[in-house]
Amino acid sequence: MRAGPDHSIDRRSVLHILAALGFGGPAAVALAAQARPAVSAATLREAALLLDGSFDGARMAVAERAVQRNLEQIQVVRDLVLDDAIEPAPVFAPLR
Repeated sequence: MRAGPDHSIDRRSVLHILAALGFGGPAAVALAAQARPAVSAATLREAALLLDGSFDGARMAVAERAVQRNLEQIQVVRDLVLDDAIEPAPVFAPLR
């Protein structure tokens, strides 16, 4: 595990650290969830390089806001707690 200005710590590493400190199970997951992921321009530049592309400054700013908004919307779905009594739909019929 490397950390520094150009390296981030992933969720698995955080959970390992919390377990070493004595936090386990639900407590560790709750603590790890408090650190919401954030998208940076550097992350997007690296992703663009993987795809052999690049963004100019204006497009990078728009992409950064859009990706961060998507992450926040996905987090809302992840945080949704459904009761075990709710059954899955027997048929999926998308409206589109």
